[in-house]
Amino acid sequence: MIKLICINPDCKYAYTVSENELKEYGQYHKKCLICGSKLVVAKESLVEIVKHDLLIQVKENVDKYIRELGIEGAWELIERNSDQSCARLYFDEFKRRGINLKKEK
Repeated sequence: MIKLICINPDCKYAYTVSENELKEYGQYHKKCLICGSKLVVAKESLVEIVKHDLLIQVKENVDKYIRELGIEGAWELIERNSDQSCARLYFDEFKRRGINLKKEK
């Protein structure tokens, strides 16, 4: 669920809407129903959306790496790039799949 908040400091109307509802009928969720001001996505909802999208991207990348390089090649690729900020997500995805070839750094 995505929380939308009115930017008008006097109104502060807020409500939640599903992601599908927002995609299909986004034009109905642009302005506040009470005062007509603009609606924005709440910070906590934005963090959840970004986290969800990032995890989906990690899963897709791991699938691609395993297809192209094999399990050991994919693991080595991630280990070589373990200094990257999102490397932990890749190691976690391997562990979630039950793959733990070597200790991570």
